[in-house]
Amino acid sequence: MESPAVYSLFFLKENAFFDEGTLVELEAASVSLASLDPTSDQPFNTVPPEHFETYGYRLPDRGDGIPGFVETDAVIPCPPFAENVPPGRCPVKITYTRVLDDADPAFDDNPNCLGIFGISLVENLHWQKIVVPLPRRFPEIRNVTLVDTLRKFEVDSYEKPAVEIVAGEAAYSLHIGHVGPGFYEMDMRLERGRHLRLRFIKFFPPEFTGRYEAIKHSAPSSKTPGRQSDSMPVNLYHSHSEDRPSYEFPIEMVNKALEFATEWGPNFRKPINERMLGVYPDLKDDEIARLKTIADDAENFILDLAERELRGEITEYDIVPMARERFAWIEETQLNRIKNIGMFWARK
Repeated sequence: MESPAVYSLFFLKENAFFDEGTLVELEAASVSLASLDPTSDQPFNTVPPEHFETYGYRLPDRGDGIPGFVETDAVIPCPPFAENVPPGRCPVKITYTRVLDDADPAFDDNPNCLGIFGISLVENLHWQKIVVPLPRRFPEIRNVTLVDTLRKFEVDSYEKPAVEIVAGEAAYSLHIGHVGPGFYEMDMRLERGRHLRLRFIKFFPPEFTGRYEAIKHSAPSSKTPGRQSDSMPVNLYHSHSEDRPSYEFPIEMVNKALEFATEWGPNFRKPINERMLGVYPDLKDDEIARLKTIADDAENFILDLAERELRGEITEYDIVPMARERFAWIEETQLNRIKNIGMFWARK
């Protein structure tokens, strides 16, 4: 049985496609440059001999919508992150927009041939979406699919999707704020076999790519950490258990203490002992007291960040990364909930 693919994070050194320090996730298994040529296993192929000796990683998109290759010595392995990657903060680059035809494989034209002009990215605090303006009497959109081209995984599929009105004109909006960093392809199926194909890349936010210099100057790792393909291609990148730091208590237990300590409603600011014992009956009083102290420290730190945000010292988007750097064990839902509570109280 074929082993599942494993994926790893890599920083790109100086290269022809992206800025130095760009962070990408690629399939961890290196391949020869020759293997990218479909004729490489044929006896009369025209692949240069040196391509069989050059190893690296498949690049789903070079930044121009075309697949490529990056050599092994042009990347630096990056350890997995303990924190979540906020998908709505990932910079987006549209790399390819073409109209194709199932009946004519040679047909390859600009979207202008369908009357589509000015495909754009629209983003704000609430969404990220790619807007495709549609001319009058545009053919019916039969379905739209979004595929992760690294894993060849269908992320979304919409049958006869709705058309929106944007700036007074009809448009189709592909919402992408929920998908994490990666390489993607949208396929919009129309009548008579025509389809609009669009490719884009979602890059890691600056707080992740900013770690390049520190890793660049650290000693190289002898092992490239990776994730198997059965982990969903979303926005979570967790360290493997052997890479996680050790904690005084299990992470689930500390998060439960934080949940109880910050609970609203009838239990607001009440002792957490009884509720903790209901979940963990073997806990001792001094252990619960210690868990409460850890929870209070985390809550107070996040509330203080919310106060700093109100004063203009940091932005709302700084709160989660700064809290995550200090308290890496906090679950994402907990962290966002307490951030929202903090911002609420800061404005009271």
